[in-house]
Amino acid sequence: MKYQRGIVALCLALACPAAGAVGLSWDSVLTFLQTMKDEASAWAVTTKQTAMAAQQQTDSKIRSQALLASAIGAIEMADRVGKAIAAVDPAIGQPKTLLCEAQTDASLRVEALGQRDRDAAKLMQSFAGSRVSPQEKADVAALTQRQDLYCTVSEARAGACKLTANGMQGWDSNYAGAFSQRTLSPEAELAGYAYTATLTDTRASAAIDCEGGACMSAAASQMRVAAMSTLAAHSFIGQVTDRRVPVLTGQ
Repeated sequence: MKYQRGIVALCLALACPAAGAVGLSWDSVLTFLQTMKDEASAWAVTTKQTAMAAQQQTDSKIRSQALLASAIGAIEMADRVGKAIAAVDPAIGQPKTLLCEAQTDASLRVEALGQRDRDAAKLMQSFAGSRVSPQEKADVAALTQRQDLYCTVSEARAGACKLTANGMQGWDSNYAGAFSQRTLSPEAELAGYAYTATLTDTRASAAIDCEGGACMSAAASQMRVAAMSTLAAHSFIGQVTDRRVPVLTGQ
């Protein structure tokens, strides 16, 4: 027991100077940490206040712009009401200007539809007239056009043609190409005509231009094929002209 008390007394005697030194250093650390904590709190408050100020500025700008837009809309509406009252037609109860605009739009639409029908009729005449030449020339022209404009990726990999970066790969043989769009560009319109020619261009061979029962039978069969292909061509050309951008060129 005495031995233990002596050890405790000796430890206390040896540790007193060190404990004082450690106490001073620990107070400094606590002071430093408290200072950092106070500065962090101050920065957090400053950041929060800055964010709130920026939000208030943004809200104020949005409100002012909304008020300005409402004022401009009210002024324009009042101006339109005044013009409508001044231009009202007692016979129809509508402003004359509105009636004129409606008639102008209707006349333009009617003219566009008429121009579309005239263009389709001219294209059909050209289609029927071009079928006089031999089928071999038509096939060569179709293949040449495909190699130049409608070469597919697989054909380009096989070395059959060179790929053209026009976005119309295989459109001369794929209905989903030109006919899946509501409005056709001039290049897409030509692709629609190329598809129509690929599908419906079945020309008679020169071998049936002879006399005899077999030749007459072949000629009649070719006439039936030509009639069906012309009917299909008229349908496809009508679908193309429905999607083209109307150009009012007159009669």
